Amino acid sequence: MGQDIPSDVLSIMDPDERVALYLKQKKYHPAINIESVAITNKRIIFRKPSALTLKKSYTDYSFADILNVTMDKGPLRSTLKLTPRAGGDDLLIEDIPNDEAQQAFRMIREGIDQARTRFNV
Repeated sequence: MGQDIPSDVLSIMDPDERVALYLKQKKYHPAINIESVAITNKRIIFRKPSALTLKKSYTDYSFADILNVTMDKGPLRSTLKLTPRAGGDDLLIEDIPNDEAQQAFRMIREGIDQARTRFNV
């Protein structure tokens, strides 16, 4: 998809895993650290650099770990809210362009549906 996926994200992926969509959250103030999300064919990887990008933290969620996804669509940008199956706080992917948000919503919804089918058979 011609997306610039950071090599550190690619290095933590499985050999048969591929990135379907890579999203960067827009920040309106000057920022060195940009939170991003990679949606793969297996999971959702949240990438959060810190300490002037010298340190990065990653959290990933299998589609089976996500109970639901909702989209709050604004005039230009949207927020996706993922509800974890185990409870706890919702996961937010905020301030992304509407077209990318719609694409991400469809991919996540499809991943959740496939996980349910796989584990409920």
